Formats: sequence, C-alpha cells, structure tokens
Amino acid sequence: MKLLAVILLSIAGMYLGYKLRKSSKDNDNQRFSIYGGLTFLSALVGGLSILSFLLLKGDEWSIESKMTFKMILFGLIGFTFAFLGLRLLMNGRKEHNKLAQIAGMTWVLVALFATGLMITRNSKMNDGWTSEKQAQVMSSCEGMADQGNSLNCPCYVREVMTTFKTPEDYNNAMENESTGKKADFLAKMTEDCPCGATSYDESEVETVELPF
Repeated sequence: MKLLAVILLSIAGMYLGYKLRKSSKDNDNQRFSIYGGLTFLSALVGGLSILSFLLLKGDEWSIESKMTFKMILFGLIGFTFAFLGLRLLMNGRKEHNKLAQIAGMTWVLVALFATGLMITRNSKMNDGWTSEKQAQVMSSCEGMADQGNSLNCPCYVREVMTTFKTPEDYNNAMENESTGKKADFLAKMTEDCPCGATSYDESEVETVELPF
C-alpha cells in the first residue's frame, strides 16, 4: 500500500512539473519553466529515494541494505546536480555566456567529485569491526558452550577486536587450525575471559559510601 502511494504521488508530482513547464512555454515565462523542471526532478528523485528505502529496509535494516540505499541516494542527488549543471552549461553555450558555462561546468565537476567521494566512503562502511560483525563473534562465543568452552562473551569479543585487526584475520585464524593460532587464542581466552568473570575493571567501579 505504501509503495503504491509513493508511486502515485511521485507520478503526480512529475506530471505537475511537466504541465508547469509546458504552460510556461505557452506563456513565455522562464521562471515557471525553472520551477516546473525542479518540481519534476524533486518528484522523481524523492519518489525513487523513498521507494528504495521501503524496499531495502524490510523487516531488518542490515548494513548491506544501508550501504545500497546510501549509494542509490548519493547517485540520485549527484545526478540531479550534474543534470542541472549540464543544463546551465548548454544554455550558456547557446547564449554565448562564458560565465554561465563556467558555472555549469563547475556544478558538473563538483557533483561528480562529491558523488564519487561519498560512494567510495560508503563502500568502506562494512570494513572493520562493525556492530553486526561483533554480534557474529558474540554468537560464536555463545556457541562454544556446547563444545565445552564456556567463556565470558563480552570479554571475548573485546579481546578478539584487540588481538585481530580485521574480522578477516579472526576468521582465518579460527578456520585454519593447522597454524595453531586458534588453539593458542582459545587457551588465552580461557585464562583471561573465564565464564563468570567480570567484563570490567574493578578499579572503574566507584565506591559509594552509604549514610548508615
């Protein structure tokens, strides 16, 4: 129902922008032509953005869905500014206005650079110890109890993040038992993070003096 409502509103907005641009040509009103174009673009970009959000979020907002949504959003915004810059550039060349041409080219270059930068940074969003990867380590620690290795899982997760720089290093150590890294690390965790041990330093706990 939400998807249908968004689609209908987006189509209505684009149609309104189209009609406004068309009427501006009949009345020779350049200002309404600009507003009509902006209305059309806003309805198109807004509709696609909301549709992407509704389709990707689903029941659980995963980090992969967030990355995909942000890439779509950055791409749509970048396309909008690049399109406006190209229009300004073309109109500037048509009217032999060098200042408009420079401004249009600047819009295009800045839009492309900013979009590429944001997409590149977004692609690294899943690198390192994200909350989801920490949850996976927590789950694997809890599963060790069935194998006879009961550990303090919050402590275990903290030590994993300290010992291994990336989740890939941790996975390689745990999957390849021939290197002995897994056995050594689990032995160390049995001593440093035994089940029932506190997951904090006692010196960090404040002493409270009771009034009686």
